[in-house]
Amino acid sequence: MYCRLRSNSTPILIGTIFASLLILLSIGFHDQVHAQIESEPIELEEIVVTPGKFTVQSGTDASLSLSKEGIDRFPLIDNDVFRAAHIFPGVTSNDFSARFNLRGGEKDEIVVRLDGMELFEPYHLQDFGGAISIIDLGVVRRADLLMGGFPAEYGDKMSGVFDITAKTGNRDRFAMNLGIDLINAHVLLEGPLSDKGSWLVSARRGYADLILALMDADEDLRPQYTDLYSKIAYDLTDKDTLTFNALYAWDDNFINADNDADDLDSTYHNAMFWTKWRHFYNESVWSDLFVFNNLATRDRRVGHYDTLGRSIRRIYNSVDKRDFGFLGAKGELTAHLGETHTIRGGLEWRWSRVEYGYVVRRQQQITNQFILNRCPLCTFFGMSAKVEGSGSEIKGYLQDEWQLHPKLALNIGGRYLLQNYRRNDIQKYEISPRIALAVKPIENLTLRAAWGLYHQPIDLMTIPVETFVTDVGRAGQAIHYIIGAEYASGKNFMVRAEGYYKVLTNLAGQIQDFGRQAQIIAPADSGHAKGFDLFGAYALSDRLMGSLGYALLITKAKEDDLMYDRPLFGEEFYRDFDQRHTISLNGSYQIALRWHLHLAWRFHTGNPTTPLKHTLVRYSDNYADCDRGFGEYNTDRLPAYHSLDLRLTKTGEYKSWTLNWYVQILNLYNRSNVHERVFSEVRDETTGKLIGCDVNDEPLFPILPTLGVSATF
Repeated sequence: MYCRLRSNSTPILIGTIFASLLILLSIGFHDQVHAQIESEPIELEEIVVTPGKFTVQSGTDASLSLSKEGIDRFPLIDNDVFRAAHIFPGVTSNDFSARFNLRGGEKDEIVVRLDGMELFEPYHLQDFGGAISIIDLGVVRRADLLMGGFPAEYGDKMSGVFDITAKTGNRDRFAMNLGIDLINAHVLLEGPLSDKGSWLVSARRGYADLILALMDADEDLRPQYTDLYSKIAYDLTDKDTLTFNALYAWDDNFINADNDADDLDSTYHNAMFWTKWRHFYNESVWSDLFVFNNLATRDRRVGHYDTLGRSIRRIYNSVDKRDFGFLGAKGELTAHLGETHTIRGGLEWRWSRVEYGYVVRRQQQITNQFILNRCPLCTFFGMSAKVEGSGSEIKGYLQDEWQLHPKLALNIGGRYLLQNYRRNDIQKYEISPRIALAVKPIENLTLRAAWGLYHQPIDLMTIPVETFVTDVGRAGQAIHYIIGAEYASGKNFMVRAEGYYKVLTNLAGQIQDFGRQAQIIAPADSGHAKGFDLFGAYALSDRLMGSLGYALLITKAKEDDLMYDRPLFGEEFYRDFDQRHTISLNGSYQIALRWHLHLAWRFHTGNPTTPLKHTLVRYSDNYADCDRGFGEYNTDRLPAYHSLDLRLTKTGEYKSWTLNWYVQILNLYNRSNVHERVFSEVRDETTGKLIGCDVNDEPLFPILPTLGVSATF
């Protein structure tokens, strides 16, 4: 069925179980969280096959740590586990967003999973670029970041995987954590469930409007957000465990704008429930059965008017309403066959229904006949897209992790995808083979190589209606070529280097970063990315350790579709996230028994930008306007970015509780980093008359001191 067909499908309801769990949802946490460089996604005795993988996990471990005591001691906005990934080479990011790009791919080309389930849009403040994730760091036990060449068991994305495992509640006693900082407050409760299980509930309430008020902006920004999470685990037998997960996120954003900026009023809801039944047939074979359900809505309204002298009054408005839902089931089987093979396979069925209502209008009331004669069609512009439909899809994968020799390991597999709601004139399925090889020629040295075909379909919930697309076509495709080496000496030194090349075709859709100003959108149809990542970590002692990351990236794209007669047709251009050189330095020092200091310095060359031209045009003594012009797309560069961040952490242990507090300063030397270049009008303060037209730099965060405290009982 085409998604353009109207459907009378009934709404998806999460049901009584989910509603009951949501009553419990509140958050907090005490496990120390650690950023570590590990190699264990595909562990075949001595050799790990998968390249480009970093790990964040709880608990101290024998392997080398970037920060021995954890990510909660990194200088991070909102202590966000997604922002912890920003320190690794190959990651492109900025201060405003928890989202990130991996090795020249778009932000939406990353699979985000929580306890085995892929999440839909796991970000708060989407009108501000997705500034904060909906997963509180307190519930995270482990997170794996895979940046290419990942195996077939992971989902249908083209760039990478962020695979998060939530902690399980305390099985021994009731525990509570309360925390507050300048951005949000959180609480976590956990405890045993009889003698066979545990429960955990969490809640977080944000007030990011306080920190956004520090930005040099004309807008009155009032974003609010809340997220709730619950996890119940219960042992049915000694071979069967049942786990319930519930996740809910809510956003309400409001912008009251001046100086011709858009007013905005938006609300987002995102709720997901899933249950997993794990059964052990024996010590070497087990299965996981998932049943899941998701509901998501968006109601985004933008509108403003402005006056150009006495002759033109412009009225803008747009409405973006979306109502999504899906339900389904998936089963996975893992079998260790002897000492040389680990077979993994899975099959998933999903049914989705969607409703889009997208309208953009611009109307100009022109009273000057001279202007009207010059532009008779300038009075109205509009576009709309209404999409309603439903359909199902089937996904499957099979892979073998094969220890060919004590010094040679192989991972080979493939994925299959079938979407029954694609257009009839195109292929409805995709096959994605993948292979990775690891060789250990000498002790401490591992050489790796990977090749794979990665497809990313447009599904019913991700149709880019804002770019005039109203149906589902072929999936985007990326071919990965990766080669690398890793050397580890004992447990206190490690260095890893990887080179990669990606061929991108059939690109569709864009991440809409509404941001603080209007963005220039240049859709790409094909492209490529190539680069080199270097990462090293060294522990000088139990108290002092550091890491260094460097990344080289070149990513280009072009338009192959002449449908819209765009001037960029057939010409290559640098993509917006082409950060040519990136350097990250991190150092952690235990000053005293309970005092820790962490320093992080980040540098990258400027991102591509399009030259802007803003010229004052006078039609008469009483009427003037600003003429906006654009140079060649992304032929200029923003200034280089660099920032030094500091965090001081203190832990106090008392008889029955623990107190943790921190003070951090972001952008310690107050570097004026640039986010984007924007048009600006200069008006007389007394008369309001237009007297000039400028192009200004919109800044990122200035020096930003914050503090926070949490208590665990």
